[in-house]
Amino acid sequence: MKKKLEELTVNQFIDLACGDMNVLIGKHEVVSDSRLAETARDIVLEYKGIVDPAGIKSYLSSAEDLVKAKISVVIFKMCRNLIDLNEHDSVREVLIEYGINAASMNDKRVAAEVKSRLERARSTVRKIEDENSRDESEKFDIRREFDAQTAALMAHFKFQIDTSSMKASIYAQLIARHNREIKAQIAAINTRR
Repeated sequence: MKKKLEELTVNQFIDLACGDMNVLIGKHEVVSDSRLAETARDIVLEYKGIVDPAGIKSYLSSAEDLVKAKISVVIFKMCRNLIDLNEHDSVREVLIEYGINAASMNDKRVAAEVKSRLERARSTVRKIEDENSRDESEKFDIRREFDAQTAALMAHFKFQIDTSSMKASIYAQLIARHNREIKAQIAAINTRR
């Protein structure tokens, strides 16, 4: 099974980005769907890390925020269930471990705090998921975008790119270099003004 970006050609990477995970496995290999999905994710993140390091940091930060919010939802649901069982002291312990000063709260205040925190965590999850789904709905034709990007690279660097033989990792490095050079040109133009 292919596990690294450098093992794929540009065409294979484009197929992978379009959802065809079969490019990762050989003819007679049997790999679980979860392992395929995990490997595909890692390869796409490797590509994005080369092409847009700032963007990948933003993506990872957003993913981390979503995970934290989902964990908070689970914690406060557990607390709500404990309240239903009249285990307010156990809820106080959980809240204190979570970082909330709940030692002096009465039972009614503990229940209100849990309800409020649960709704806030759910709201955060919805907000992040809505932002992600908005990003998904603005998706574009991946193949067309790669074609346009390849044409721009060929015009900029003045050489032909054979996407059926070029390694995807080299292609990613070309994009990163192209982006750096364009930014430098824009900066030079702006300083002349």
